[in-house]
Amino acid sequence: MGKELISQTDGFDVPENAGGQFIKGQMLKFIDGNYVIDKTEPLADEPLVAIGVVTAWVRWGEDDNGNKRPLEHRVTADGKIHPDRDDLPDQDDSLWLPGLNGEPADPWKDTRYLHLINPRTGADLTFISDSFGGRRGVGNLKSKINNIRMAYPGAVPVVKCQSVPFKTSFGMKKRPEFEIIGWRNQHGGSVAVDPQSQPVEHLEAPKPEIDDDIPF
Repeated sequence: MGKELISQTDGFDVPENAGGQFIKGQMLKFIDGNYVIDKTEPLADEPLVAIGVVTAWVRWGEDDNGNKRPLEHRVTADGKIHPDRDDLPDQDDSLWLPGLNGEPADPWKDTRYLHLINPRTGADLTFISDSFGGRRGVGNLKSKINNIRMAYPGAVPVVKCQSVPFKTSFGMKKRPEFEIIGWRNQHGGSVAVDPQSQPVEHLEAPKPEIDDDIPF
């Protein structure tokens, strides 16, 4: 009888049921100009790898216990145009629930879920924002990734979570900005590029351009 073959798999590739596709790991928010984990812990100043983003309209409402929570997600698929607010239901503001200021609040929030990994610890983080400044920071990152992938398919950025000045109707504030400091391959190893050019992980990072509240 020959030796029994030993499986080369160890089970670590089997994903756990995390209970949802939008928030992975701890929540990361931008509050008063600072990044905060789960609303209490300041984010350490160390690189993170951006691995994906969900672009969605989120409808908020009250559950059976009267608590406000997300009731519906309308996710925009890759290659599709993200809808305008006018394309969504609930246009009659007389039917909206009151917000923090007591005035009717739009139940639909234009939201981004940016999925990040700490390469030192392996921990998952999800940056969440439905503010204009937060969406702009994520949008800038998406644009840079798409530009780099024109030449280097599969590239994913190593980022540092920064803040930049941001002019608002209430004066100058800060908004999130994700400074790219390097590149990796989402499938592991080096990106297949011209041998005369640099591997993508050694490319010089693009320079970053010179309020965020969400009731999660």
